[in-house]
Amino acid sequence: FSFISVIHKNRLVYYGSVLSLVVVLGGGAVFASGNSLPGNVFYPLKVSVVEPIHSALTFSPQAKAEYESSLATRRMVEAETLKSRGKLDKAKEEKLSLLLEDHTKAFNKAIGDINNDNDDDDTVTNFQAGLNAHARVLDLISTRNEKSNEQKQEKNNKISETARASANKSKDRVKEREDNNEDKNEGRNEERKKHVREIIDGTVKELDSHTSGASSVRQTIIDNTHKTLEEANQYLKEADEEDEKGESKKAYFKLLDSESSAKEAGIFLKSGLEFKEDKYERRDREQEKDREEEED
Repeated sequence: FSFISVIHKNRLVYYGSVLSLVVVLGGGAVFASGNSLPGNVFYPLKVSVVEPIHSALTFSPQAKAEYESSLATRRMVEAETLKSRGKLDKAKEEKLSLLLEDHTKAFNKAIGDINNDNDDDDTVTNFQAGLNAHARVLDLISTRNEKSNEQKQEKNNKISETARASANKSKDRVKEREDNNEDKNEGRNEERKKHVREIIDGTVKELDSHTSGASSVRQTIIDNTHKTLEEANQYLKEADEEDEKGESKKAYFKLLDSESSAKEAGIFLKSGLEFKEDKYERRDREQEKDREEEED
């Protein structure tokens, strides 16, 4: 009785005990839950037991924020996978949207507990960029499915909307914190500008390697990546203009917007290409082959 009382009073001991039981009694189930998707029998174990325990046993606010950010990205990838398979129904969409909201709350709370502002700004832009980029990938898959000859599917806009709203919440959280702080020195802005330019240049170089022999899907991804990079450069230009006016805080906000857009472009390019020809062009070739055989 005393042991059970201690467990219930101490949250970490409780989670540790549960984790031990799960590993001992169902190690195989834990392993199987890792790649499970909504609708799979192991998925509740993953999102209701394994991931919460991992989060509870992550003590550093910085590490906890990064972990919650990775979970939010994982939910988006799960949505993309289900959507590409035509299995993203309303129930799964609602489940993933609610989980995204939970991850965002936990992420913002962890960000608020970080003492060093310079550390969490990169974490926040990573969070924003990841959600916005994967929301666009999900939209891309939805649009592609609508144009195909597959069964009619729902648009599943809710997850994309939740992802973008979550990204904006983290953005507002940073602005709220910055508004309550004194102006930082100009050196911070110059360092951030250099950092953002390096991200943009890296994505441009990666983009250049994918421009030859582009298919229609590939070209759409490339064009959208170019557009996002243009947005990043525009924010960077506006940051310079604010600095010239002596508005260092406004300039810093613009730099964060530029950094988020630059990262979003890179993530969208990489993630979008993973869902391009590999699935869709193979399917199109098969459909074209079927049509040719029917004509013959």
